[in-house]
Amino acid sequence: MLIVDDHSRFMWAYMLKEKREAFGKFKTFKAMVETQFQKRVKSLRTDRGGEFTSGEFNQYCEEEEISRQLTIPYTPQQNGIVERRNRTILNCTRSILKGMKMPQCFWAEAVRHSLYVLNRLPTKILKDHTPYELLKGRRPNLEHLRVFGCVGHVKRPLNQVKKLDDRSTPMVHLGIEPRTKGYRMLDVSKGSIVVSRDVTFEESQSWEWGKSEGSKET
Repeated sequence: MLIVDDHSRFMWAYMLKEKREAFGKFKTFKAMVETQFQKRVKSLRTDRGGEFTSGEFNQYCEEEEISRQLTIPYTPQQNGIVERRNRTILNCTRSILKGMKMPQCFWAEAVRHSLYVLNRLPTKILKDHTPYELLKGRRPNLEHLRVFGCVGHVKRPLNQVKKLDDRSTPMVHLGIEPRTKGYRMLDVSKGSIVVSRDVTFEESQSWEWGKSEGSKET
């Protein structure tokens, strides 16, 4: 589920296993906006999908005094901002997965990374400002960005390393961990996510999926 702020064009994405989860995710989003930005959600524009027109959703918006705008069926252009951003995100996601030869099962991670980058890039409609800048009032720092899907060598804690052991473990970079300053790294051998700041990247190297552990290709 993609949510776009009409003023700043900043985007948030919530991964739904089922459409009925949309109501709970919207409540989470609303609480986040009020806590972090001290702003109220005053208006909500959606299509007429059942997840947005249920009785509980309508009642909640009425109680919270949120104005509803529902698009006419089969006219996605009425919600053009979200539709265009959806296409941009999908194109970006497709490109980074294909560019780094990654399996499609990482699409959600790629979507999350695409949003992170797009929110920090200037656009003409914002007069070359970034969504991040308009929302938070400061320019984004991009020095920490690394190529999605590249190989990164994560430093191992000293108390877990013996004299002849490798000092790092090769993993796959999956972007920035939300609400932290750490990198989100996939330990392929264990199938687990490791969050770390101590990573040495090989941005021109992609993981060689389906072959031996720790393999990579140029």
